[in-house]
Amino acid sequence: MNEYTIDLGFVFSADDLYNEIEAILPIPAYFGRTLDAFHDVLTDEGRNWKITFTGCSPCEAILGKYMRTFKKMCAKAMEETGTLDITFED
Repeated sequence: MNEYTIDLGFVFSADDLYNEIEAILPIPAYFGRTLDAFHDVLTDEGRNWKITFTGCSPCEAILGKYMRTFKKMCAKAMEETGTLDITFED
């Protein structure tokens, strides 16, 4: 299992979120920086990945609905792969 930790403590926009994701995860060059594109990466490349997002509270307060949708998408990707583990910590 490949383990990654992504700190969201200084994420203030969707662009910041994807900047952090791209800095940590081995994302393909064609990544489109959208929820659908990240879902595709998780289900295609993310098998046997354990991703921990830390510092989520400030990000959730700022991004609101986008972050809630992001979390739902991650849960769906975990269900689809069966070998992907994503957690969100405050």
